[in-house]
Amino acid sequence: MKPEVDLIVVTHNSGSVLPVFLATVPGCANVVVVDNASVDDSVTLAEAAGAKVIEIEENVGYGSACNVGAASGNAPFLLLANPDLRFEAGAIEALVAAAAAHPAAAFNPRFYSGSRRRFRRWSRLLPASDFWHGAPPDHDCAIPVLHGACIFIRRAHFEQVGGFDQNIFLFHEDDDLSVRLRRAGVELRLAGGAAVDHAEGRSSARSIESGRIKGEAMGRSLVYVMNKHQMPLDVPAERYRTWFKLLWPHVLFSSARRSKLLGFANGLNGGPMNSFGKRR
Repeated sequence: MKPEVDLIVVTHNSGSVLPVFLATVPGCANVVVVDNASVDDSVTLAEAAGAKVIEIEENVGYGSACNVGAASGNAPFLLLANPDLRFEAGAIEALVAAAAAHPAAAFNPRFYSGSRRRFRRWSRLLPASDFWHGAPPDHDCAIPVLHGACIFIRRAHFEQVGGFDQNIFLFHEDDDLSVRLRRAGVELRLAGGAAVDHAEGRSSARSIESGRIKGEAMGRSLVYVMNKHQMPLDVPAERYRTWFKLLWPHVLFSSARRSKLLGFANGLNGGPMNSFGKRR
């Protein structure tokens, strides 16, 4: 039986987490690994697990790589997932069932990080009136914004809005997609019967330099999406708050946190990137 789901996972030096991720994927999904110029064993591990592998010679960013993976298949559903996830039993089947019950919707599962629940209550691209107030929900319901670590969506809806914005290298691509889906009449929902464990921030190997680059990408993406959606952004105030955070004790004594904040401050200068640390 042909799988109903094309599962797209983007890797960049993700060998330390990829085997655990792949081991939790059931047979109802066709796995496509899009590798963003890894120098570790990500590709070898993916091939050994029987996944379809698409290698990209340079790191084009998360959203662009997802678009490449999505274009390579034709299953009616897309599952866009980070490699630092672990699917709980029945999660993907529950997402398919939720989509059958709500055909005009895109979905998140319930996110956990160990015993801690994770839930996106708001986005800077949404008015405060749309924010989620209260405890994270456990039941099927409408939500304000999708968490990009695991998005389940009909291929037709993804293609209708043009997929991820390829001008966004990393960060806020899920906010942007959420806004465009909402405008297109696609409801954003939580599939309460689906759960994943997310080792947040472990998709790629960590280093001080990678932290700086991710911080810069975050700053650039913030400026880009706020301008794109005509949302106010006081860049000088944003930069001031960032410099103030550098004085926090847990930042002051952490070179990794300092590096990421300094990268973010620099990224507020704006402009997309087409690879880690390189401007177009």
